[in-house]
Amino acid sequence: MLSLDKSFERVRFWQGNDDIWVLDPDQPIEDLNDFYDFFDPSQYDNLVVDNISSLQKLFFVEKAKGTKTGLANKISDYNEWNTYLIRFIASVFKWNINILVTAWEAKYQITDPSGQEFTQYGPDIRDNPRDYLMGSCDVVARMIQKPQSGERGLIMQGSIDTYAKNRLDERKGSKAEDFFKFEKSDLEKAVDKVKENAKEKQ
Repeated sequence: MLSLDKSFERVRFWQGNDDIWVLDPDQPIEDLNDFYDFFDPSQYDNLVVDNISSLQKLFFVEKAKGTKTGLANKISDYNEWNTYLIRFIASVFKWNINILVTAWEAKYQITDPSGQEFTQYGPDIRDNPRDYLMGSCDVVARMIQKPQSGERGLIMQGSIDTYAKNRLDERKGSKAEDFFKFEKSDLEKAVDKVKENAKEKQ
């Protein structure tokens, strides 16, 4: 796990786990670069990046330190962030492993072709890197919770008010605990059948 906000400390599964890189909030850019140089994707099957919204806020805090007040960001900082995050995503997604990226949720105003405006939920990241990240992912899901039972589920099909998609199977949603139980495609099933038949003939 690449922890960008230390929220893993409240999750029992991750407590006591040594395979966690905790980003240094006082020098996030340098530390993230160190993680990229250190991490060996050949040693892992999965990488969790939690959460990218926190990284964005830490980036701007770090950049503001170089201004007169130490509080305001320059216009160039926003373009630099867009380029930095897109480059990071592009580099990490080249690794031959499964990658889960989390983010906080934000509301966005969108306009459909007819000119009507809607509120849509999506990751709390600036537009350009957000769109690049979601376009690069096979699955984009929004987690919701039932207020009555507390049960958590994931929306995996897009709508006017939610950006979501699922290119791995036909599911439109799932319970949180079943999210990674992806169904095999017809082609994958056919390949498995061919392999089984080949084994039987040996």
